[in-house]
Amino acid sequence: MNALEAKVKGRIEREGPLTFEAFLDVVLYDEEEGYYKEGKRLRKDYYTSPEIHPVFGKTIGAYIENIRVSCGRDKVTVIELGGGSGLLADQIVSGGARRDSLDYFVVERGRKKKADHIVWVSDILDLAPRKGLTVVLANEFFDALPFHRLVRTDDGLEEIYVDFSDGFVEVSGPLSPPVDAFLRSYPLALNPHQSSEVTTRAAQVLTRLNGIVDEGLLLVLDYGYHTEDLAYGRFFDGSAIGYKDFMIREELTSDLGSIDITHHVNFDHLGAVLGGLGWRKAGEIEQYRFLLNIGILEQMILLPDGERTSPKMLINPQGLGSMISVLGFTKNLSCDVAGFGSKNSFREAE
Repeated sequence: MNALEAKVKGRIEREGPLTFEAFLDVVLYDEEEGYYKEGKRLRKDYYTSPEIHPVFGKTIGAYIENIRVSCGRDKVTVIELGGGSGLLADQIVSGGARRDSLDYFVVERGRKKKADHIVWVSDILDLAPRKGLTVVLANEFFDALPFHRLVRTDDGLEEIYVDFSDGFVEVSGPLSPPVDAFLRSYPLALNPHQSSEVTTRAAQVLTRLNGIVDEGLLLVLDYGYHTEDLAYGRFFDGSAIGYKDFMIREELTSDLGSIDITHHVNFDHLGAVLGGLGWRKAGEIEQYRFLLNIGILEQMILLPDGERTSPKMLINPQGLGSMISVLGFTKNLSCDVAGFGSKNSFREAE
């Protein structure tokens, strides 16, 4: 048993079985032993789009600049949720966006600094309310939030907890108060004996975000599904998964501290929370189509011939680009949003 596993075991002994959210808070974010104890720059267990090639961030940067111009604004604020190593921020700031018209903030747990026109804060609450146009980027952010796990038993919905008995084990029990309250507003229908995840923390994040954004666009780029998919048996055992050394790990309660644990996002829950806060859905599309619509090919043409192989992974319909979806949500935005139609134009998706 390593030091982190001993910490989890000790907490269970003191408090009883942990919700999966509480379990993940320790195994991922413990300051001394957690998976992200040294930040996200050093982990080497999976790739995200900005790590495939800088053209990803440069294309997003050019898109943000086009939105600013199209909307007739002098400045735009960018708030990146979960900026990780800062790679995407660096690509955007050094890419298509004009620095004198851009204020860039990265919200990343435990990080506070300012470097190269980028301000890092550790919580959304550290940001003052923003006036004018704001673009919020959530690139694989919501799938990385700690989550609860549920199962439908013969007695109804129950929550899955982590206990310890000669090793870490999963046990089911009554819904914890946060999950019970969440499901009263955002129900979840599961088939008998089907499992799923519920990310109550997403609602907290979005509520805080809503309080500081006056006029804006939220771009969610993430792995996810719709509730209807569950009805047809997708992710019957849940979507939670671990990654280590670029390989999938289905066992989530071993090798704690050395594996990343993530899940797919319930896009219907996300949209319902935002709808209740007054945001409007602008569109939803596969990431590769979105990138094509907003001009990634124009960016790739500028690359040397030898650099064009990696970017093709971003627009390969059989690869990462089709696994990730892009969802757009707007608040009090009077100008059109591009990227969600079938053509490369700045028109709002129908």
